[in-house]
Amino acid sequence: MSPLYPWFLFLHVLAALWLAAGVFASAVVRAQGRRGADPPTRALATRLLWRLHVIYTLPGLFAAGLLGFYLVSSGGFRFAEAWVLAAALLYLLMFLSTLFAVTPGLARQRAAAARIAGGAGATADDEAALAAKGPSILTHVNALIIVILVCLMAVKP
Repeated sequence: MSPLYPWFLFLHVLAALWLAAGVFASAVVRAQGRRGADPPTRALATRLLWRLHVIYTLPGLFAAGLLGFYLVSSGGFRFAEAWVLAAALLYLLMFLSTLFAVTPGLARQRAAAARIAGGAGATADDEAALAAKGPSILTHVNALIIVILVCLMAVKP
């Protein structure tokens, strides 16, 4: 085991907390934003969701994943162990859904909210983008995956 292992573990936990902050805060902001009836409130929620995603979720996702895989390989764990394999598959699912579904969905919602807030009338495409449930559902799925990953990392069954 590397003498820097404890520091990398600390950074991994910090990155995981950073990721969790973004995902859980996004779930709360999305729920409150859906309650807003007027376009400025929904636009504010959409801008805040994008900011949380770019500042917390994406960097946390990349950093926690890279450090996590490094810690598995340098910490004496094997990818053949069931808990490591389950954690890797769950992380991969979260990574792919965030990168290829949540991020493009949030980008479409942000662009639609900007057009509406800019004074342009809401088109059918803008309303459809703002009403899309995919990013919302996947954010909640990612929150559940984070809870499961924390359990796997803590217990190491």
